[in-house]
Amino acid sequence: MRKPLWLWAAGLLLALMPYGFGAAAGDNTRLLVGLWTGKATGPQGGPPTGDIEVTFERAGKGVAGKIVVKGSGGGQYSGVMSDIVLKKGQFSATAVFKLGENPLEIQVAGPLKGRTIAGGFTVTAKGQKMGDGTFTITKMAPMK
Repeated sequence: MRKPLWLWAAGLLLALMPYGFGAAAGDNTRLLVGLWTGKATGPQGGPPTGDIEVTFERAGKGVAGKIVVKGSGGGQYSGVMSDIVLKKGQFSATAVFKLGENPLEIQVAGPLKGRTIAGGFTVTAKGQKMGDGTFTITKMAPMK
């Protein structure tokens, strides 16, 4: 007996969902887990300008992140990422860098397209906007 076409199509869709097909798969922050590398350009070349590495790890029902920025002058600084969201293919998060007495808070957002997120960010310190920047990161390796 032959299966109805709709049943075959539903089975195929369910089989492909772990590979990023379907709305539920696209909103799963666990797709982010792994090492991402890229570049960021901050306001007037200020932090967080440079090569960046972002590591997302499983944390409870979501993910947590760490970011390391390597500036052109050889300086390196790190921060913590929180409020990580992936909704309708749009990534957003908050990164905090403790540079001296006044931490920099950075609101990051951009679309996830394949293994790349390219977007923009806003830098604030003491509640004052310092400027905007851009970034691009690409997923290099999944974490186990």
